[in-house]
Amino acid sequence: MTAEDDKKFGEMLDYLPADEGIIGKHRVGSYDIVTTTERVIFLRKFPPSFIEVHYNDINNLEHVTNIAWSELVNAAPLLAIAGFIYVNEEGLALVDAISEILRRYVPEILNVLPVNLALEIVMALAALAGGYSLVKFLASLRGYFRVSRKSGPSIIVLTGMSSDLKTLIREIEEEMGRKSKEADRLAASGGIPMDAGEAAVAGGASMEDYIKQTLNDRMRDISTNKVVLIVAKSENHSAVVSNMLDILINQRIMGGVYISITKPHEFIMSTITEAGIPADNLYFIDCISLMAGKGQTDKTGKVVFVENPSSLEEVSMYLDRMLAKVTTPKKFLFVDSLSSLLIYNTDKSVKEFTHFLINKIRLENIAGIILTIDKKEAEDMVRTLTPMCDAELRF
Repeated sequence: MTAEDDKKFGEMLDYLPADEGIIGKHRVGSYDIVTTTERVIFLRKFPPSFIEVHYNDINNLEHVTNIAWSELVNAAPLLAIAGFIYVNEEGLALVDAISEILRRYVPEILNVLPVNLALEIVMALAALAGGYSLVKFLASLRGYFRVSRKSGPSIIVLTGMSSDLKTLIREIEEEMGRKSKEADRLAASGGIPMDAGEAAVAGGASMEDYIKQTLNDRMRDISTNKVVLIVAKSENHSAVVSNMLDILINQRIMGGVYISITKPHEFIMSTITEAGIPADNLYFIDCISLMAGKGQTDKTGKVVFVENPSSLEEVSMYLDRMLAKVTTPKKFLFVDSLSSLLIYNTDKSVKEFTHFLINKIRLENIAGIILTIDKKEAEDMVRTLTPMCDAELRF
């Protein structure tokens, strides 16, 4: 690689945690691919793309070459017809025969479209169609590299089996093998494989510090108009909420609407007040207080109360009104949480509601944070939503 490439890849170190290093950097197809000690990062300039895959999420690696013989079969006769007309156009007896028929029955057509011109048009169309099929056939000879994921769609890169790709595959397989052996050692010693948060705690860090550091590191690469799905254990809920709001409100100077389905808005307010997060531009759609018997009115205009979490149409109705009250240039929508919605609604209605929210986020060009508690009942919902979101974080 050139010095410029090395500099560009080297800049990625600024976006990685201190304990995560770069193993290799590769140019594969239209992607710059970096392997680190924790993940594989795919970068593309045009159209812009950033994809990261952790090793424990990789299901399979393969380079596939499916030769499109049918395209060659299509191309051959079309190019043959074009070539035949090009070489023999003037001497074709067919030209005279067609001209005589047209002259006798529809002579006016010859004034608009001479036979020679018609043949040239046919030749051009045959050449274009045949050339297109030929290009598709030649492209299929190159093949593609596919990374199958356990969660989310596969990543496909059009490329031949180059030496750089072989090195990349070897590095990924070695890291997958290393992490598998670590898990086996833990199992053999009577333990269970730890996730990154548990490992951090085992190393002496607090879970609160781990969540704060991870959110800061990961959100640094996520722009302010993206949709982020967060899957958190119930005991990490408060830490995730307070640290995420700190990033949005204090660091990015954003205001937004918080749809509170898990806990009353008063609980969220007390949590962020203790964390030193201002709530001047934070508005609530509280779906739980009335149902919990805490019926009240709000004189500040910063909270609206929905009858219960199953009143999804009512939530949708209030959303535009509350977003309009936010005065910051950049806004966000925080949904807390999908797993709670599933308690009061069918899977279908929650999926439809979430699709509505994501489309709303995209159309309004705002940031979206969708939080769900890590429960078995929500696994199917998470698998459905992951491809629709720009990033998934787990704590």
